[in-house]
Amino acid sequence: MTLTPLRLDDLSWADLVDAARSRVPAESSGRWTLHAPVDPGMTLLDLQAYLLEQQVYRLDQIPDAVVHAVLRLLGVPGPAPATAAVTVLQIVPQTPGTRLRIREGASFSREPGRGRDFHLDRDLDVLPVRVAGLSVREATGDRDRTADLAAGRPVPLAGAHGRPARVRIRLSVSGDGFPDGGTLSLLLALEQPAGPWTGSRTADGWAEGAVPDVPPPAQLNWFYGPVGDTAALPEGAVSDGTGGLRRSGLVRLTLPATAAGSEMELVLATPAATYAAPPRLLRLSPNSVPAHHAQRVRLEEGPDGPVVAQLSHHPQLPGLTVVLPGDAAGRLIDVTHFTLRETDDTGSGRTHDWAAVPDLAFSGPLDRVFTVDRAFGALRFGDGLTGRIPRPDVTGPGTVLRAAYRLGGGPSGNGGADPAVPAHAAEPAALLAFPALSGFARPQPQRATGEEAPPGAWVFTGGSSDTEPPGAPCTARALVPCAGGAEPETPAAARRRAATALAVVTRAVTAADHEELALSTPGVAVARAHALVGAHPSHPSRNVPGAVTTIVVPRVPRATGDSTAPDAVPLPVPDPGALAAVRARLEAARLLGAGVFAAPPRYRPVRVRITLPADTARRQLLDAALRRFLDPLTGGDDGTGWPFGGVLRPSALLRAAERALRAAGDRTPVQSVAAALDDGPYESCGDLPLRPGELPGPVEILVCTTPPSGAAPREVRA
Repeated sequence: MTLTPLRLDDLSWADLVDAARSRVPAESSGRWTLHAPVDPGMTLLDLQAYLLEQQVYRLDQIPDAVVHAVLRLLGVPGPAPATAAVTVLQIVPQTPGTRLRIREGASFSREPGRGRDFHLDRDLDVLPVRVAGLSVREATGDRDRTADLAAGRPVPLAGAHGRPARVRIRLSVSGDGFPDGGTLSLLLALEQPAGPWTGSRTADGWAEGAVPDVPPPAQLNWFYGPVGDTAALPEGAVSDGTGGLRRSGLVRLTLPATAAGSEMELVLATPAATYAAPPRLLRLSPNSVPAHHAQRVRLEEGPDGPVVAQLSHHPQLPGLTVVLPGDAAGRLIDVTHFTLRETDDTGSGRTHDWAAVPDLAFSGPLDRVFTVDRAFGALRFGDGLTGRIPRPDVTGPGTVLRAAYRLGGGPSGNGGADPAVPAHAAEPAALLAFPALSGFARPQPQRATGEEAPPGAWVFTGGSSDTEPPGAPCTARALVPCAGGAEPETPAAARRRAATALAVVTRAVTAADHEELALSTPGVAVARAHALVGAHPSHPSRNVPGAVTTIVVPRVPRATGDSTAPDAVPLPVPDPGALAAVRARLEAARLLGAGVFAAPPRYRPVRVRITLPADTARRQLLDAALRRFLDPLTGGDDGTGWPFGGVLRPSALLRAAERALRAAGDRTPVQSVAAALDDGPYESCGDLPLRPGELPGPVEILVCTTPPSGAAPREVRA
């Protein structure tokens, strides 16, 4: 239910004066007859109206503290702090064949000197290797897919229907090689990431909001060694940020020592998989690392430090404000750690932790809290009633204050990805960077084989100690767009977000609630959901009170040509991990005493027979059109998927066939259409209802041509 917003400030000064003047004759019994401005009584009315208008205006202004309190009561997080943009950088040494190490916190910038530095989230080993080829084992054997990937054509990394897969990446080591324990960091960009994304980022993933609790659809086994003689990498040597190729992410591999000039092979094997659709690789980029538009600052001060001086030399008055060093004005994101040595009641100094809060209005006189002021780069402390007044102990030596905070953030860090490097361009200093994600890369001129790739557009802005060896020159390129940077949320924006959040379904009450919760399950890609009230998996033929089974259809590619591709998935089925995630979400939102279940789709074989004149050549067109019309994801009259349990009507199939012919400019009449379920007889007039929750599939299309006079009908499989 939507409530009408309360508005008190709806009367102007003129409205108040007119309202009072209209009541003068009645209230004065007609004795007050002069209502002109020269009358002293009218002057007093004008003055009272002016004062009342100001008071009404103030009543209508809701303080930020009240907004925060209401959000807290509604269970909605308060105004969001500033956020920093994130991207994935690929480090490129300027000297080919150089092996170097970039330390955590090292900075790169596309525009040096403008405060748009991005800092690495972790240490990165840049290994001197290049790609010599990529092949994938298919039904007919190994197939070299390097050219496909270089041309931007997706490469399936797993077999269809759970078949084992084996991906071979041939590497050539140059320069001085690398010692034992060198870590190769690969960005695997997949065509179909799971969604929607919510939650915190995984430790070794890149995708913002990747959910680590969803079971992977396959176990990835990595091997490394000379070509044809690889050995399995130990379990602790692999850190998979893709969730078993469920999403795009970073994979970090700790490799054994490799000499220069070696031809090595990196093998990815999936003995068995439960993918709803085989993951398809769009980009494979080595020496990649996440980077944020945020600089981590660690502050440690003694009794004479500038921040301690602001705390100790300032009069002990309410509303103390402390400005942080490091040009923090307009760049302060958050304060992750703040400790202060204080004087207690006994006179001895003890160290206490202080915490950042959105507002001081909800804190007591003993609470060690402060608010973060991004605009001024300052911390604001309490007044002794709402928040404690800090009293640092500066009587002795040693550390008085320790703080850790981040600078940067805001929308200034957002931007697009850099142009991709052609896949056939040799890059001795790093593994080959294949074309960027679809829509991110711009066409690049072709280069001759062996020609060096250009350096990255990002300049190294860190210190000499941020690289090993010190001062080693390098550049970087952004593999994905820099995104996610934003200023702190205003109270007005928080109120709008709260209104949206209150409309989000959080409890499974109705059938629509179950479907909405299944569709919004974080970490998995759900395309459709259908709730069957009273359905219980253990009692398929009974209506069980309180039981709800939600049928889940996963999202799989449905682009042009996917239906005929070797890895096509005409009847998508979710993997067990996705079903477990959906059921866990429904279980957390169910009503007391209700039983909730998640199940894969129920498919029922369908046969369609079309009768056409003998001179037509549109069999393939009709086959594709009817399969698309009956598709679980793109079928139906509205193109959003065939209705669960929908009725098969030959007349609707006839209209779909005629529509496809007319769209192709063909006026060939369709003489008849008949349909059948399972092994039953064809029905050309009556309806064929599916059972509740069922979808058509597999679909078999037969084209029957009208024979010449006196000949028997001829049936052709489309």
